[in-house]
Amino acid sequence: MNVPKLRFKEFTDKWQKVPLNLFTNIYGGYAFKSENLLNYKAKYQVIKMGNVNNNTLNLEKNPSYLNTISQKELPYLLEKNDIILTLTGTFGKKDFGYSYQIKNETNLLLNQRLAVFKITNSNYSANFLKYILLNNTFLNKFFRFSVGGTGNQANVSIQDIKSFKIPFPKLEEQNKIANFLTTVDKKITNLENTITSLENQKKGLLQQIFSQKLRFKDENGNNYPNWEKKKLEDISNITMGQSPDSDFVNTEKIGTPFLQGNAEFTNKYPIEKYWCTKPQKIANPTDILLSVRAPVGAINIANKKFCIGRGLSAISFNCNKLFGKYNLEFNLFQLIKKSQGSTFSSINKKDISEVILFIPCLEEQTKIADFLSAFDRKLENQKAQLEHWKQIKKGLLQQMFV
Repeated sequence: MNVPKLRFKEFTDKWQKVPLNLFTNIYGGYAFKSENLLNYKAKYQVIKMGNVNNNTLNLEKNPSYLNTISQKELPYLLEKNDIILTLTGTFGKKDFGYSYQIKNETNLLLNQRLAVFKITNSNYSANFLKYILLNNTFLNKFFRFSVGGTGNQANVSIQDIKSFKIPFPKLEEQNKIANFLTTVDKKITNLENTITSLENQKKGLLQQIFSQKLRFKDENGNNYPNWEKKKLEDISNITMGQSPDSDFVNTEKIGTPFLQGNAEFTNKYPIEKYWCTKPQKIANPTDILLSVRAPVGAINIANKKFCIGRGLSAISFNCNKLFGKYNLEFNLFQLIKKSQGSTFSSINKKDISEVILFIPCLEEQTKIADFLSAFDRKLENQKAQLEHWKQIKKGLLQQMFV
């Protein structure tokens, strides 16, 4: 039955399957010669595969420019409402098929291995097509048609995409669905902007507090004693991780949760993917976890006992533990600078031990930790809301389309 599970009540007609090329001009990008591209800002920016990731457009990532374009290159100049799609990724993975609708960006040129969709029929909405390309009906077809290229590369051809038959409703229903999902997208964007603003505020607060421009007072309104200069090794115990034998690692939740590196640091607390029955090195609850290899400097808190691999270290502060975390977070530049001196981005125990921190009395430590953790709770609340709305959108994309 060509009708979606979730639908506005005024619409009852079946959706009709139509090939994408019936109402859309679809073509690939231009093979701009790398020797002609500029690495400084010029009139036109060439949009490459790396600029389109997770359905967002990042113009700051490895930008390439041109001052002028020829008549031959003119058709690859993107226009408002054009939708672009990445065509190449890793075989067996879904690290391509990302799409983005051009908004108010100007002077963008489409490079090879991306496709552009331009609506050619007024009975079809570009805003609705944008959501079609995010929907599993399209993406399942897309990945089924991916074929191996050079090495482990996978590609989907323009010709195959043109032949895809996708269910579409009439224009009025297209517009209503697109407008509704656009409202959800605006909520998501607002939350993302709020999170970015809060993260910038936090950076400013860390700068003010740990440069001692912003000081707390005691209960009588007096200044606390001067801060003391310490090496990290003087106020903490540092444990460097060691990866256990793979025979002792499992995904069946047997033994101690095992963390390999910063890849598990995407949430408030580490993500548990692996377990170890014979751990070599342990991080205890409330220890600060620090990534020490490629990249250096991700920080999290151990909310339970973990086995840690060689990509991590565990730092147990003798001072207020939360204060220690924030102080280390502010002083990460010392470790990152040291890691950049080696071929492979990494730091060792000596590097960590020699980090210089300034430490106030315990009472001021506690006030600083309480203040910053309250700010973090506000930030985490916004992140939780963002994840909630992303899940709502995911559910809507599954239920509002055939």
